[in-house]
Amino acid sequence: MKQRKAFTLVELIISVFIFSYIAASLATIYSTTNRHMFQNYRRNVIKTDVLISMRAIQAGLTQATRLDLPAAGTQNNVLAFAFNVDQNSACYPVNNALPASWHYFCRGADPLIAGSWSLYHHTAQLPAGTPCGNPAASTWNGVYPVPTCGANIGGQTVTLLMRHVSPPSGFMFSRRPADGVDAVGAVRVTLRSFWSAAGRGFGASQRDVDFSLDSVITVNRSN
Repeated sequence: MKQRKAFTLVELIISVFIFSYIAASLATIYSTTNRHMFQNYRRNVIKTDVLISMRAIQAGLTQATRLDLPAAGTQNNVLAFAFNVDQNSACYPVNNALPASWHYFCRGADPLIAGSWSLYHHTAQLPAGTPCGNPAASTWNGVYPVPTCGANIGGQTVTLLMRHVSPPSGFMFSRRPADGVDAVGAVRVTLRSFWSAAGRGFGASQRDVDFSLDSVITVNRSN
């Protein structure tokens, strides 16, 4: 009989133990890395959405010539204004070289998450009109045709800007002096996106994501 080298039972048990330990360590590292990756991705997405939303509102308000909502001295989750429409007479266009349009930012139900809110932007151009200053200048009735926030009706352009909307005071837009809005043509915009880990069923495996921006923006012309 020939003698052959082989592993003893003890050596096999030790090898299996070492391999199991390495496999468990690799699984833990993968799980932790994967969790952090999704956490960072989610935080970046939410932060980007809030930043883009604030920039869109700021770009629109700084060019607005008419401001309707929120009314002076009130707060609301609707921001409604028009561009190239006169504030007092409602004639349009103020500048004949540019089109007139209306803009409507509102809080509506999230299409995917029950009980969650999203920020939408509705906009559309007004029909071509006779410029202000003419005896028969065109006038706008000041109606924003948005019966349901987020629903695309009548050829509007509707954009979902951000999700998980949760303003600290319950309102995103304010023209109240109590909220630090002293100028008549200014609006305080408070955007906050709060993603709840527990509310989405993740428990302790993920952390909450909370990001907000607060700014006071002045329009070109208002009441």
